[in-house]
Amino acid sequence: MKNIDFNIYSAGGVETYYYPVTCRGVVDSLKVIANATMVATGTVILSRDTTAVNTATVPAGDTAAGIELVGVPTASANRYLVFDPDSSTVANTKIKIVFDTTLLGGAANVLLQIGYDDSAFVKMDASEA
Repeated sequence: MKNIDFNIYSAGGVETYYYPVTCRGVVDSLKVIANATMVATGTVILSRDTTAVNTATVPAGDTAAGIELVGVPTASANRYLVFDPDSSTVANTKIKIVFDTTLLGGAANVLLQIGYDDSAFVKMDASEA
């Protein structure tokens, strides 16, 4: 397991970022901390291309600056989608990070801590290997 610490300066609107993976693995967890209030129902979504693997949603009542917001893995099998820097599919080589328009009330620094499992066991049918 590795922790990927990623600091982003956000202008406060809808923003998309990409983090290139350095080894094969799956996203295990997500923690988000900002130096400004995160606004209720705002989200940070980690995905592989357009398929979400983990989402952090700000609860009602907002989340104060410096308070950790914990993401929730996608309930379906998508939570185990594999990222691989050697994939021939470009979208599989990076983690897509999306802030929605309501996450922040304005500009802020946002720290993401992504738990990345580089030793995950992936079961594949022989025809897919």
